[in-house]
Amino acid sequence: MAVRVNLDSREIVCSVHDLLADPTRRSIGSLGEGLARLTVGAELHRIVQRQRQEEDPRYVPEVAVDTAVEVDSFQLRVMGRADGVVRDPDRPVVEEIKTIHFRTELYQLFGQERLERYRWQVKLYAYFLYPEGGAAARLLLVDLGGEERRSEEVPWRPTEVAAYLRSRVHALVAAERQREALRARWRAAAETLAFPFPEPRPVQAQAMEAVAESLAASRHLLLAAPTGVGKTAAALYPALRQALASGGRVLFLTAKTLQQTLAVETLRRMQDGSWRSIQLRAKAKMCANREVICHEEFCPFARDYGLKLAQRGVVEALLASGPHADPDTVFSTARAAEVCPFETSLDLLSHCTAVVCDYNYVFDPSIALFGAERGELDDCILVVDEAHNLVDRAREYFSPRLSRRAVQEARRAIEGFRNRVCRELDELLGDLESHIASRVAAALGRRRGVAESAMDGDALVSFRLALDALVSPYFVFKRSVDLWLADDPVVRVLLALARLVDVVEDGGPEFVPLVERSDSQEPDETLRIFCLDAARFTGRVLARCAACVAMSATLEPFEFYRDLLGFDPDRTDTLSLPSPFPPEHRLIVAVDEVDTSFRHRAGSYGRIAELVADLAPPRRNALVLFPSYAFLREVATRIVAPGHRVEVQRGDDSDRLRQEILQRLRDSDEPVLLLGVLGGVFAEGVDYPGEMLSQVVVVSPGLPQVGVERELLKRYFAERYERGFEYAYLVPGLTRVVQAAGRLIRSEQDRGAIVLVCQRFRKEPYYSLLPADWRAGGVAALCPADPVAAVRQFFASLDGAC
Repeated sequence: MAVRVNLDSREIVCSVHDLLADPTRRSIGSLGEGLARLTVGAELHRIVQRQRQEEDPRYVPEVAVDTAVEVDSFQLRVMGRADGVVRDPDRPVVEEIKTIHFRTELYQLFGQERLERYRWQVKLYAYFLYPEGGAAARLLLVDLGGEERRSEEVPWRPTEVAAYLRSRVHALVAAERQREALRARWRAAAETLAFPFPEPRPVQAQAMEAVAESLAASRHLLLAAPTGVGKTAAALYPALRQALASGGRVLFLTAKTLQQTLAVETLRRMQDGSWRSIQLRAKAKMCANREVICHEEFCPFARDYGLKLAQRGVVEALLASGPHADPDTVFSTARAAEVCPFETSLDLLSHCTAVVCDYNYVFDPSIALFGAERGELDDCILVVDEAHNLVDRAREYFSPRLSRRAVQEARRAIEGFRNRVCRELDELLGDLESHIASRVAAALGRRRGVAESAMDGDALVSFRLALDALVSPYFVFKRSVDLWLADDPVVRVLLALARLVDVVEDGGPEFVPLVERSDSQEPDETLRIFCLDAARFTGRVLARCAACVAMSATLEPFEFYRDLLGFDPDRTDTLSLPSPFPPEHRLIVAVDEVDTSFRHRAGSYGRIAELVADLAPPRRNALVLFPSYAFLREVATRIVAPGHRVEVQRGDDSDRLRQEILQRLRDSDEPVLLLGVLGGVFAEGVDYPGEMLSQVVVVSPGLPQVGVERELLKRYFAERYERGFEYAYLVPGLTRVVQAAGRLIRSEQDRGAIVLVCQRFRKEPYYSLLPADWRAGGVAALCPADPVAAVRQFFASLDGAC
């Protein structure tokens, strides 16, 4: 939980863990607290607690602590849970369980600060449960490798603990006074914060007003606005003002590096030195070690992290370098001081009002930095950019998989080493590989594909426990032979297995267990969970944050994103903004003479090829998008387009080839007709400024391919929302269409034509789900009698105007 200190009422609310914090003694990822906690630490705790109950009926697990004590005129309320208490009427015993690897850590533990911290933890629990004394305190060390136990009686006196509490309260109060002074600066900055541009556009002003109103009322806002209207500034400016005024924080979340760069540029334009911002980069890209192993025994940048950070003034140096902490500067400064760059980024967070980062750091439970359950989002305003992407991304967070090939790669990584650890690992991994193969065979026989199949949860938990027990010895072995891998296959299997077990144990109706045998030359076999709906989990995050602005050019129908992202209908506002650009700059037509549905498209390939060639504007570039590579190839072989160079996107294009195609679009020597796929890099991942693009042709509504997973979604959405086909197929397909069309008009100078090819675009329910401004003239305007002539006339008028 987050520490709360109120200087006016002289009240402090915190957890027992908060009272143990000392940044100068902070270490990174000891195996007993790092990997174990991520995998089996909690499970082993439960096992030991059950054993203790069987051994002694007086033993009570998970004893809640919620007590208040007065410390130097401050009312200190402390909450937590002691692992167990033996309710002996003569002398109760308070126990704290710690899991470590005996083989590699037990004897090193003695004399370390970590052991002293463990001891203080059980002393604090004993004091809060029995403040007058009379209870014993016991530390129970449990071996992750075999459940062996060692116990230590920890002597304590109430006066000793009271003195410790005084020192910690003084430290918390001092830190809060520093924060209060900082908040005063922020409140003043909120009054003088300047918009990042000379003045907002009319549509921006409308968006800013709506954002400000929603945030002031602690409400969420779903904001749909066309590309190019300035959504980033329109959301960040009022969000930042609100955060500065309230002493909170803005988290700008996006999946794309380009959008992060735009957000950072916008923040820089508003900075006056009174508040700070930071951009977070992925841990793997911020790692200065040879391999990402966050453990002080294996990484010099993790060793004595807190001590080196304080002694070498790393945070102070970065704060002095400017109001924005960019990843490159953090990395170079931290590496020079031999401290972990990623952890240094996290230590800078408390100084920053604005944070720019990936969705993962809020919504992915395996790496989230801001814990909803810990109260760390209570004062955070979330700005979710390109929010339509979060639906699928959130499903992926809760759709873990473990493949046979991954296990085989782990076995190959230790092949040839005959020490005991590697032999035990190989045997265990071999059993896990056989388990995967047998489960797939039982469900699929010799067929390839995907099938529903229940998981053997008990077997997976056993594999997880056994594999985790060998991780620490495995790391010790790696260090002894200097065997470092950029992405260790053994660790990868462990983490994949851990996530699979976590979701299996949740067992909610949103999860479907599947097995898969891939359709490739060397098929892989996989156990996986498919998450149908992540709203329960994203909704928890949204419920705890101060407010959220979710924005995109494709955020309609609002109820689809509200439902699937978990927004509370009673706390969520919506706003849809029209395009601010002159309507005469853009033509939108649909060609309704062909049917591109899967059943009928084969008979239309030739006619579509003719249409694409006829529609291609002279002396201008055009982008034509298809729902699949197979469809694209069929049409591409039939296209004859004199006056245009035809470029075709392929699934295996390298980045170099993609850049060459984009360069040809920039060159004015020969117009390009680029054929690509909906949802691909040319449809969503690229901007086309200036004269790079004059036309976008979208062939078909782009519905997702029918398959096991999509049909599971359809069934689930029909049962849950009574909108099976719409939510599973129609909205995702048309979202891709609108996103692709949004590549065209992104500024007041842009001109171009959007052409939709398929008779379904004029029919319900497709037609009513198109953007309102596309339907402004009705079906007759969208589907002219001669769409080719309409397009030619539009470009002729542009040429005449020039």
